[in-house]
Amino acid sequence: MPFSGRAFRFDDATLNTVNEVAGVYGLFQWNGYNYICLYVGMSDNLRRRLREHFNNPPARGITHFFGEVHQNLILRSARERTLISEFNPPGNTIGTR
Repeated sequence: MPFSGRAFRFDDATLNTVNEVAGVYGLFQWNGYNYICLYVGMSDNLRRRLREHFNNPPARGITHFFGEVHQNLILRSARERTLISEFNPPGNTIGTR
């Protein structure tokens, strides 16, 4: 898994524990065998952005998320581009065609 760390449940209780830090994140669906990447993004406040996605999901079926802290905007942007290129998540292509 290209994200460091572990997966967290994409639910109200878990989102309340997310730190308000800058970083990149991936929204995933667990299919019983592995995680399928649905969306990759970045934010200057992970808790706020994940809450926005919880209330208005960029893709259907999100069950988990991964996150990495990256305070530097240039590094954060580069990491987001790398992850989007690696996963090619469907939520990142909706509306771009």
